[in-house]
Amino acid sequence: MLKLSLTPGEYVTIGDEIVVQLYKTDGKRSFFAIQAPKDVPVLRGAVAEREGRPRPKGLLQVED
Repeated sequence: MLKLSLTPGEYVTIGDEIVVQLYKTDGKRSFFAIQAPKDVPVLRGAVAEREGRPRPKGLLQVED
């Protein structure tokens, strides 16, 4: 797993068609903009888990 530290305005690309940009931070919250083809599902983890999907393996533990 790749771990990054970004400042607002910075972005990462995934392949040739997906861009994830950190556009704002506010205290402990970060806001991202995701640009992806319409046929690529983008779903918040909490929503996926609420729908019964398993939590992806390899996620990092978040420290408070």
